[in-house]
Amino acid sequence: MANPYEGINFWIYVPNKGVAIFFLLAFLVSAAIHFWQCYHHKFFRVTGLFMLAGLLYVVGFGLRLIGAFGNYDELVPFILSVALIYVSPPLLSLADYEILGRVFHYVPYLSPMDPDRVLSTFGFLSLVIEGVNGVAASLIANPKTNPQIGTGLMWTALVLQFILIISFLALAGRFHWRCAQAGLAGARAIRQPLIMMYISIMLILVRTIYRGVEHSVTAVASTEWPFCVFEASLMLINMYMFNVWHPGRYLPVNIRTYLARDGVTELTAPERHDNRPTFLKVLDPFHISEMCRGRDKSGDKVYQELNEYGNERPQLPLVRAEHVDEPQKMSNRN
Repeated sequence: MANPYEGINFWIYVPNKGVAIFFLLAFLVSAAIHFWQCYHHKFFRVTGLFMLAGLLYVVGFGLRLIGAFGNYDELVPFILSVALIYVSPPLLSLADYEILGRVFHYVPYLSPMDPDRVLSTFGFLSLVIEGVNGVAASLIANPKTNPQIGTGLMWTALVLQFILIISFLALAGRFHWRCAQAGLAGARAIRQPLIMMYISIMLILVRTIYRGVEHSVTAVASTEWPFCVFEASLMLINMYMFNVWHPGRYLPVNIRTYLARDGVTELTAPERHDNRPTFLKVLDPFHISEMCRGRDKSGDKVYQELNEYGNERPQLPLVRAEHVDEPQKMSNRN
């Protein structure tokens, strides 16, 4: 069957073969390392998204090679490559949301938001934004549709993503400030994951800004090096950064392991449950209604148990049978 788009270069520029092969192999290696780290640290739930994002990048750059080897007029590989590379960074954002949620679980009495709601809230909003982003990318790449509609949707998605990232950073910053006030910010399981998460989010923010510029400045969209620097390279740095400083090295595997206020003692306590109605959990993930009513988290049973291990009473034993299932030891981490 004859190609109806024969002679058309959908890529605008000619993709570089060496660049596509380099990023394909680089993302493949990072994804493989992430798989091993998830298995080794039993952290698939927290950092498995890095592995998935890496695999999507591998497929995306593999399809990009089709254009690099002269098949510029193949529409399906072009659309799939653009879409897969577009949706991979949001998966890295989801991983950041999960990491922050795990840190919230580790210090629940300072969490400004229910730890279980971090991923579900920001993940849901990201899913909506990326749905718009994916549709926009497909409309822009497809010559049968009006590119102006795709560009408009893309700008909408980019603005919403920018707002979401800033909101997430504000939430993490508020938590970090609380930890500093409580003298816990120096704990490795808090400090290291948060620093990596901040850097990751800022890399994604720079990439988001680049995508906005790409759709506004023709010279940027028609040149490959900005894509290599501000899209592929930044996200590759993001991937390898978490290979080097993997959260599983610092955070406990057991989600029920909490850090006491002395900043050293770890104990395992019963899971906390949000007993509010479902509609209120969805509409008020930040517990704003409770703050307006003046409810103090320190009155909760779990928080009272943690308070007893504060600096003012360091001589207390690690485990109390009526509240704790089993002690967690620092040696279970690298």
